[in-house]
Amino acid sequence: MLKKILLFLPLLTVFTPLALAESVNVGTLYWKQDVVSSNSFVDIYVNDDDMNKKEYPNFVDKFKITVWSDSSPEGLEIQVLETGVYSGIFKGSVYIADSGETLNNRLVSAPGDTLYAKYVDSTLPNGGSSEIVSASVVKISGQNMDEILNQIDSTIRNVAYDQEKIPAWVKSNAGWWADGTISESEFLSGIEFLIEDGIIAVPPTQVSSESSSDESVPAWVKSNAGWWADGTISDDEFVNGIQYLIKSGLISISTDTESEKEVKPLKSKSTDPKLAELEEKLEKCSEITTAYKRIDCEKPVKQQITLHKYKEGAQSFDLGPITYYWFGVGSEGNEFEISPTGQPLLSIRMLAENTSSEVTSLNCTSPSICSYDVWDGTKSFKYSGMDFTSGQIVLNPGNAREFNILFGPNIGYGGTEFEYDASKSYQFRINEDFGKVSIELNLK
Repeated sequence: MLKKILLFLPLLTVFTPLALAESVNVGTLYWKQDVVSSNSFVDIYVNDDDMNKKEYPNFVDKFKITVWSDSSPEGLEIQVLETGVYSGIFKGSVYIADSGETLNNRLVSAPGDTLYAKYVDSTLPNGGSSEIVSASVVKISGQNMDEILNQIDSTIRNVAYDQEKIPAWVKSNAGWWADGTISESEFLSGIEFLIEDGIIAVPPTQVSSESSSDESVPAWVKSNAGWWADGTISDDEFVNGIQYLIKSGLISISTDTESEKEVKPLKSKSTDPKLAELEEKLEKCSEITTAYKRIDCEKPVKQQITLHKYKEGAQSFDLGPITYYWFGVGSEGNEFEISPTGQPLLSIRMLAENTSSEVTSLNCTSPSICSYDVWDGTKSFKYSGMDFTSGQIVLNPGNAREFNILFGPNIGYGGTEFEYDASKSYQFRINEDFGKVSIELNLK
């Protein structure tokens, strides 16, 4: 799944015009299954493009919904996280337990219980809101659950997401590619994710033996994307074009079966002995033809490569158990720009490594309660977006992880709007319990 998310990021991180965020629609809510097994996790989805804050690039959005059951009527709140930047689809998980206590993400529910999830859509016109409820049931072993399902109010009966229907935001992406807003490579990477995750259903397609990933997308496919986006051609006609891209090798789809395509590792060209060694390990992983095994092999090696590159070329800042690495403004993920609306946008990407023998957390739960901000000598600026999971990044001993923080519009919750004055000096500040540092930004 990580691979698919990474593939989709280039498409999703395109800065979307603010006007696109102004459309209003009624959200939908659904459990992944009508019937849920005890002592297992179940996914819940919210589909609401209005909750996708498109004006904040490079960050997924999140919010909370309420879940409860017959056995646990008070229920609990769980967080739903956007499945990708700009996707407008949010996913949360809850553990259905048949005993114990309801807390955190654990909902106690007896077999035969009705499960409920509630999302309050507060983005309706004129400040209106609507409560959206979806219901599912807990399976009773050996019993047909249709009778219990049919007793649920039809207005809240769980309706699973129809994977044959392509969401409107996917059409928007196709339109952006057709008019040049996003690049060809961004479009192809995004479509790979959409197919692998079942959002676009494409019939099985054999890759041609004459295919080449060095080819470019034919002009007619790009035209099809534009026509499909504006409704001139049907979903089926657009899918025909996607099948051509798969057949020609321009889009590759991962499966959990053995690949028929021969993998030929490339020789490492790095002059750095350590990096060359790691690249060779990564190439060995590429020889594994089973998708999930290949990903399991590649993930730790890629992390080692990332850490090595940071250690070799980035500034380092030692704060107790954590060493922070930063390449500086102007490097990938570290951009400063003024948007067309005049809003300054500053993106910070760092890597944090836990060099201690204890588990250590980085903390940023909201703009008002965050260990990271920007300082101009007189004023502190709070974030507009960040990718801390549930307000923390937990690092085990020896582990390292990149994190991103965006400063721009005021999103509330104690936030501030980022302001830029060329006469001032700006610093990125870290103020964790285990250490503090101020890093010069040199914004121009």
